[in-house]
Amino acid sequence: MRTMIVIILALTLLAGVAYATDFSKYTTDELLGLRGTMWNATIEERTALHTELSKRVPEMTEEQKKEFSSRPALAGRGMGRGGGIGRGMGYGPYCPYRTN
Repeated sequence: MRTMIVIILALTLLAGVAYATDFSKYTTDELLGLRGTMWNATIEERTALHTELSKRVPEMTEEQKKEFSSRPALAGRGMGRGGGIGRGMGYGPYCPYRTN
């Protein structure tokens, strides 16, 4: 019984990942809007997004191509990417991690 539950949970998780990486239903503008906002996405999801956008390049307008080839507007603004929580951690007179 326990094994059956584990198998069902594993299949549910795998089905969720497969479903989440289907970007073919999105418009090109929606996909371009997702760039730089997928901080919690897996590598597979990010790769799927880029692959889908790469497939659409021949059909893109010049404006969309320019946006696709540039850096996303929100890139680098997530946690751990500078400018966010933890910037400068470890410095200052009251830092508990300071050793001197």
